[in-house]
Amino acid sequence: MTRENMFLRRFKVAMLIVVLVLVSGKAVFCAGSQVKFNLILEKAEYSASEPINVILSLKNLGASPMMVNQRFYISSREAAKNQKEVYFDLISPSGVKLPCVHFYETGYPKTEYFKLLEPDKEVKSEYPRNLKGFFEITEPGTYTVTAVYQNVFGAEIGLDTFQEQLVSEPVKFTIVNTKK
Repeated sequence: MTRENMFLRRFKVAMLIVVLVLVSGKAVFCAGSQVKFNLILEKAEYSASEPINVILSLKNLGASPMMVNQRFYISSREAAKNQKEVYFDLISPSGVKLPCVHFYETGYPKTEYFKLLEPDKEVKSEYPRNLKGFFEITEPGTYTVTAVYQNVFGAEIGLDTFQEQLVSEPVKFTIVNTKK
């Protein structure tokens, strides 16, 4: 066997090993989130004057406990990452994506907002959030809302927290026209 053939053979074996390591690492990395993020409405129909309260939750579907941030601070999609943990995409009955018009800057979450979430356990927001506190919801008809969760906090106090982005299933609700 010539020196060139031996080099090519070793190069091919080395490349195969690199590919196998990358593929096995990617398979673990892309296994999918073991956390489910939910947006829960109190009901499906609301009058124009009623609050549209939502509860947010995280459920650990995995086999290991994980540290999560259960503050669920809501802000605009456009806010800086350290100024939101949750934002909503809200589509009006006419198909227009509504902007989040009411939001405020936040600081770091309190230590007690971080919780070790055991397998098959769930944490919920400590109180309902009224979508009307963030959006101008006036048009009668059916709306579609999706919530996006991404925690960026915890490392500043030495916690290894869950930080993947999670998107809830879309949820529909209707504003009924009570005027006759």
